Amino acid sequence: MLLSSRFAKRQLQSFNVTLMILMAIHSSDARSQEVLAVDDFEAGLGTWQLLREDTVSIEQESGKENNVLELRSTGERFSWKKNGFSHVLLDESSKFENVRMEGRFLFPTDGDGYLGFIYNHQNTDSRSDFGVVYVKSNGSYVRVSPHYDGNPSWRLYEEMKVYLSGDRKIKVGKWHQFRLDVRGRHAQLFIDDMSSPLVSFDHFPHRFGSLGLEARPGFGEPVWVDDIRVTQIPATPRVSEEIEVFQSVSNTSDLYAWQSSEPTDVVASDLAILPQLPEDQWQSVDTDPRGAIITGSLTQTYSGDKDIVYLRSRFDVGDAPRPGWLAFSSANRLDIWVNGDYRGTVAPDDYIWSDHLTEPQHPGARIPIMPSDGVNEVLIRVHGTRFAGGGFYSALLLPTTE
Repeated sequence: MLLSSRFAKRQLQSFNVTLMILMAIHSSDARSQEVLAVDDFEAGLGTWQLLREDTVSIEQESGKENNVLELRSTGERFSWKKNGFSHVLLDESSKFENVRMEGRFLFPTDGDGYLGFIYNHQNTDSRSDFGVVYVKSNGSYVRVSPHYDGNPSWRLYEEMKVYLSGDRKIKVGKWHQFRLDVRGRHAQLFIDDMSSPLVSFDHFPHRFGSLGLEARPGFGEPVWVDDIRVTQIPATPRVSEEIEVFQSVSNTSDLYAWQSSEPTDVVASDLAILPQLPEDQWQSVDTDPRGAIITGSLTQTYSGDKDIVYLRSRFDVGDAPRPGWLAFSSANRLDIWVNGDYRGTVAPDDYIWSDHLTEPQHPGARIPIMPSDGVNEVLIRVHGTRFAGGGFYSALLLPTTE
């Protein structure tokens, strides 16, 4: 009887533990399915913040008693810099973290159709930064393009571009389902097939912020959106939902101790004169996970005119100086000084590439240098005005010694 009683007690304890685990799972699932926002646009735009009222409206779907959100481009060249983007943000969402936004979209006309999915949007007194993954109707592809102070950055992430073909191809006049999962810095976009993401991206630094939608800046066709639903999701995915983040080839470099200056709108015209910057202006800056310097996070392009930023770095050749090169793959114009001497200017490429040292199709630029003994200093002036620019890769190339 004593053994039987102990066995029954252990069984009861095991059952209680199992019940507590199941209750915890159920509680977690309940929290993860908390509905944060729902909008079918039958009641107007009251839950959205409009950047420009002339680019957003409620329209009736052709032949149906159904209202949709229509986003339109500004129709103005370079509107991204002076007049803002064609986007809307959900109210009361400035602290959204670990969320899922889902709904459907349709491109009603042929042409340059674009829909951007905004996440982790944050405004400060001096700038506006937000993550974006967008889908394009003409071309049928998905691209990553975080906006650094309003300026897109798709030139920095061309290796992550995904073309949609077959059943996944974007078709004008057809409704497509979408789902955007955001867990901290990790964003995943699904279109139509919810079993696997088209893009998984974790290089944008913000971990929370507003959600929103945007049309193409400048010129482009309208896009319709309907049946928006935002829910909470767990910070950590289930085993079946493991996040596979895009991994590109890291750009190795012997350059170290990167620092940046405060952005400025002043540019000295004489390249032979080394810019003199106060020491207390310099602050440390890190590369992104791929090894790129994201200068768009430093310049103020949309909120101001401070489009110039200086960066400096070092390299050490020991006691065996020899001729070599500084190698760059840049989306912006760069002026280069080494040890105080102007060495050359790098013209912007269409895109930056982490494999610019090894891939002949992505050659980048080479600046010849003659280092001194020991530690050498590189000063780089970045011209940050380019649309969709804002970054570069760099590397030191020195011939090996026997």
